[in-house]
Amino acid sequence: MNSMSNVPGDNPDNSLPIGLLQRFREYAYERYGIHFHDAKIDILKMKLQKMSSLHGFSLPGFYSLLATGDPDAGELFLGEIAVGHTFFFRESDHFTHLVTDITNRSLQHPVVWCAASSSGEEPYSIVISLLEAGIHSFKVLASDVKPEALAAIHRGRYHVNQLQNVDASLRKRYFTRLDEYTFAVRPELRKYLAIKRLNLHESFFFETPFDYVFCRNVMIYFDERGRNRVLHTLVDNLSPKGVLYVGHSEALLTTTPNIRKEGPASYRRVG
Repeated sequence: MNSMSNVPGDNPDNSLPIGLLQRFREYAYERYGIHFHDAKIDILKMKLQKMSSLHGFSLPGFYSLLATGDPDAGELFLGEIAVGHTFFFRESDHFTHLVTDITNRSLQHPVVWCAASSSGEEPYSIVISLLEAGIHSFKVLASDVKPEALAAIHRGRYHVNQLQNVDASLRKRYFTRLDEYTFAVRPELRKYLAIKRLNLHESFFFETPFDYVFCRNVMIYFDERGRNRVLHTLVDNLSPKGVLYVGHSEALLTTTPNIRKEGPASYRRVG
């Protein structure tokens, strides 16, 4: 990162005064809606000190760059505080529900938004699930706030560990083995995806609503206010009778009036 070379290395012991830690905490919340509550503040401190040691710069100098809106500093900070862990066909019942619902509703050209796609395992799992069901006319928007995540989706290369839930027949049809540890999704899967950088902390409205929205294992990063804001954005972009999928550990304790729970971590828009 070019701009990072200008950050002085004047903090060799990685000390992080409470005031500076609080400023990093506030920045994470104000810019991305990521909330480090008191029980997690030590996690933020550990991440920042590890980053400082790894890259050899001072945290006060880094924060100065961050506060001025330096894009390199912003990307590095976001990459450290929002590390995603995922794999293909995680929480697989949602993919089964998706296929069944499309079939039952006789949707001809379903559109799906994967609102926090991380490195791409989830949107590619959606594509494979629909193709396996004989559904070929559809589009999936894969969005994430991290540029490196979007780049990973474009590359479509995954460690064998990420394919632990992909059986041999699916691997053969939809992946190419590059070496002992690496698989690549076949290029034809890419045509079903539109890839876009979006920050769920911001409000936005798509001209065409989505039939299905996946936003799983993301709400844990937000406080109640942030979750409500994100939820309204998701539901406002969901078509009538559309379905929202969240993580199984993320039951929506507060919901908008126009969705109702339908199954495990799935909610249908009713208004």
